[in-house]
Amino acid sequence: MKRHSILLLIACSLVSQARAGLLEGHEAFAVGDFDRAYAEFLPLAGRNNWIAAYYLGVMHMEGLGVAANAENGARWLRRAADSGHAGAQLRLATAYENGEGVAQDYRAAARWMLEAARGGNADAQYYLGQYYRDGRGIVQDDAQAYEWIHRSVEYDISHERLLDAFLFLGAAWEWGRGLRQDLVEAYKWFSLAASYSPNDARLHDEASRALGALRIRMNVAELEEAGRRAYVWQQESIRCTGPN
Repeated sequence: MKRHSILLLIACSLVSQARAGLLEGHEAFAVGDFDRAYAEFLPLAGRNNWIAAYYLGVMHMEGLGVAANAENGARWLRRAADSGHAGAQLRLATAYENGEGVAQDYRAAARWMLEAARGGNADAQYYLGQYYRDGRGIVQDDAQAYEWIHRSVEYDISHERLLDAFLFLGAAWEWGRGLRQDLVEAYKWFSLAASYSPNDARLHDEASRALGALRIRMNVAELEEAGRRAYVWQQESIRCTGPN
């Protein structure tokens, strides 16, 4: 019993040290002190800490605090990805897509992107939708493309391809790609793209042009319904994520 208590104390101490190391490493990484971050993450990753392994993978890939080495980066990312880290799975997928540190393999890219998407990573959900749209590494399927890109905006509006997702959804409804055509739904998504993109001239102009083209094909009641749906979506989004 005494031996069991000692072992438990040792285990708790190791867990506490790992948490402290991760926190210090993360804080150093956030402020750009990559040398200190690397020193904190390396021993943790060597003890199979998948969060630390993810950071090391990114640092080797990008040359942060260490000489850039895509092969080492891919190895660390694979360790984190195998443990279920969605961010590592996404980054590993892009490594396979681009041939960074691994042989280019679109099927492997799609497989890891699917894992990351299933893990709830909104960026991965968007990119997986693109894979399905283009048939890249996976069987082309417009319905699956819509499903995954729709998930990316329903669960996380902070991801980096949000505006592109809005435009994709609008076009899918406008032309009936993978689902029945619905101009009201199309107008809703293009309206959201326009309202969320005042600081992105290219995307804002694209959304505005799409709205203009739809406007001449719809009646007043349909336009009002599209506006109502866009407003409801925005309100639901605010309730789920809180104000910016």
